Amino acid sequence: MKFINKINMNCHLIWSIVILSMVCSAKASAQDPVLPATNLGMANVFDGMGGKPGFVYQGYVQVFQTRKVYGDQGQDTHSDLKINSIVQINQLLYQTPIKVFGGELAFMLMLPVVQINASNSGGPSPSVNSSVLGDVIQGTAVQWSGKKLFGKPFSHRAELTVALPVGSYDKKYNINASSHAYTIGASHAFTLMVNDKVSISSRNQFNYNTRVIGQKAKAGAFYNGNYALDYAVFPNLRVEAVGYLLAQLNQDSYDGNNNYYQQQFGIDDTRERVLGFGPGLAYFTKGGALIEAKAFFETAGKNRVIGYRPTVRIAIPLN
Repeated sequence: MKFINKINMNCHLIWSIVILSMVCSAKASAQDPVLPATNLGMANVFDGMGGKPGFVYQGYVQVFQTRKVYGDQGQDTHSDLKINSIVQINQLLYQTPIKVFGGELAFMLMLPVVQINASNSGGPSPSVNSSVLGDVIQGTAVQWSGKKLFGKPFSHRAELTVALPVGSYDKKYNINASSHAYTIGASHAFTLMVNDKVSISSRNQFNYNTRVIGQKAKAGAFYNGNYALDYAVFPNLRVEAVGYLLAQLNQDSYDGNNNYYQQQFGIDDTRERVLGFGPGLAYFTKGGALIEAKAFFETAGKNRVIGYRPTVRIAIPLN
């Protein structure tokens, strides 16, 4: 089992796009890598919408608390390992008036700050780097607003992001705030206004990871998606049913060999998976700011810790 074989060995925390949230597992002596943490429920309501050209600040706070540890067959390992975190992300967006493919060119820069703690009442606890700077994320996007789909108002956005491994990393620690690897992501987000009260939003992203710098290990490619169905109880207040899915698409590799961990260590499947769902509220101020609060409960875990993920998002137009 991938996770069990990793306990008490080297491990690190990896940060990536719009996102960022905490997921970490212990690594085997073979350096079987964990997936980078990605956008799990950071943005949901009206995620595909864009405003007028100008700057927007978005801030996120997400807490993660471990509930269980799941193995490579999706089984509860009954491990006492706990890896908890709180991440605060600062994101600056600029939507330009420049037209590209019929939409507006936009840019994004994101800086995560994370505090992590780890414990294990059943054995040694992994060491944690106390430095808190995560990897910088840069994104380039095209935003299409005011479109129609099935005769309904439809807005959407395509984006390419790159996570730059410039955050806190020291190989003497088991857990670091930086991935020490590049992650390239391609995403599409949309919002469909079903009527004046109901909207559907989703963000779907595919990610490719490079090798860990100075090592031969590489985490597999993966998909992550956010989903939301909301209803306006008042003009400025919406209730949400929200969710996210992370699914690793191919096996982790070592020196280009995708079967290395199976052949050398008997790990049947190195792919990770998790599903999160929960309720949310979104409040829009008269000045155009958004405050979104959600609580996610994770299930269907595989090769990772699962738990609870309360999340708060604010978006403030700076024009």
